[in-house]
Amino acid sequence: MSPSITSIFDLAAAHPPHEPAIIEDAGTVFYGALIALSRGVAEALNSTPAGATRRPHFLFCSSSSAAIATYLGCLAANQPVCLLDESRTVQSHRILNAFAPPVVLLREGSLEGYRHATTLPTGFQLLERIDPREAPAPHADIALLLTTSGSTGDPKLVRLTHRNLTANAQSIAQYLGLSSAERSTQSLPMYYSYGLSLINSHLAAGAVTVINPHSFLRPDFWTHFRDHRCTSFAGVPHMYETLKRLRFDPATQPTLRTLTQAGGKLSDPFIQHYTPLTRAAGARFFVMYGQTEATARISYVPADQLADKVGSIGVAIPGGELTLEALEGTDGMQELIYRGPNVMLGYAESSASLALGDELTGKLRTGDLGHVDSDGFYYITGRLKRFAKLFGKRVNLVDVETMVEANYPVRAAALDSGRDTLMLFLETLAEFDLHALTQETARALGIPPSSIKPHPVAALPMTGSGKKDYAALQA
Repeated sequence: MSPSITSIFDLAAAHPPHEPAIIEDAGTVFYGALIALSRGVAEALNSTPAGATRRPHFLFCSSSSAAIATYLGCLAANQPVCLLDESRTVQSHRILNAFAPPVVLLREGSLEGYRHATTLPTGFQLLERIDPREAPAPHADIALLLTTSGSTGDPKLVRLTHRNLTANAQSIAQYLGLSSAERSTQSLPMYYSYGLSLINSHLAAGAVTVINPHSFLRPDFWTHFRDHRCTSFAGVPHMYETLKRLRFDPATQPTLRTLTQAGGKLSDPFIQHYTPLTRAAGARFFVMYGQTEATARISYVPADQLADKVGSIGVAIPGGELTLEALEGTDGMQELIYRGPNVMLGYAESSASLALGDELTGKLRTGDLGHVDSDGFYYITGRLKRFAKLFGKRVNLVDVETMVEANYPVRAAALDSGRDTLMLFLETLAEFDLHALTQETARALGIPPSSIKPHPVAALPMTGSGKKDYAALQA
């Protein structure tokens, strides 16, 4: 890494060493100790027999000070790091098979085809592939690789640079007004771009990340929140939907000052539910929009304007720009385009593609359809790839889900069977009339009721990042 390039490690190293960086059950880790530990990781990585070369390091992790220090150590050593779920999900196995990484970092255990090379100062085991595949060196600008949520389940990684990471972290810290007084409860996994953005933005601001070992569903989570005087909570839509069913009230948390939501669209009724509650509690509620391809964040709705802009994804983050581009061959549809320093280099689908350079040059075609109002606030109206063709009509599946969820106490996932049939998977939140739902949905879409096939399920499958898992429903 060139001395002129700033990394998340550099931003964290600039803070007073005596200030707290991470709080977990084992104790408090101060910035000085975190940086020293990360430097130790970097030295260990580069002192292995093959450490003089840049190799992708695949890190299986969950949120902890050891995992964060290992991640920062990879950045400090300028060794590309890929963050994966420590539980080694099916997606993780697909990624390993596709990329055959030369280096894997595990907290414990072993991995077939790999041998132990060294133990890092954080306790993570560095495993090297016994029979490494030949592959070109990763591009010099790659700092981080993240999985992207898709409906196909195909192994694909997003290639991100140090500039992407620092630009997005500093932008988020700016519009949220983060300072060293902030204490964020780590409610999302660090291998997920939203969860990692919490860590990165708080490291950039000199703030504190509090590792909460409990599920947000449990009272222990909120006891831990209060005991450590946490000031913010971040959640994806299903978390806020669940909290509403549990009758969560922000006013019960005296130190809570900020709630943020991303990771998919939160239905308008839930936004309307939380907006006055957070205001009454003296807190702020930020609805945000982003994609892993833009490191994490693309836009946000200022908290003081949320009540007037329900349903909007807001305005571009500081340093970014949103526009719309008309799509040829469509009836006036426009795709949302984002430009900014946080746009990825491109995708990687194999170890060979890690050598590719910047394929996007700062411009991201989001794949989302949208419009903008007279105040410059953007709205998502659908997804390019989430359409069905029913009886010659182009049906927006996102709209179908939104309509059903707005009118019935369900969580819905709509899929096209390809035979003029719409499959509608329904997770029941309260009693409702299934026949009426089917009839009214068919009438709204202008198709025969028999073409809608409802499938009640105990719970919709979710990805590790808390989004509807369409691939699992199609399996």
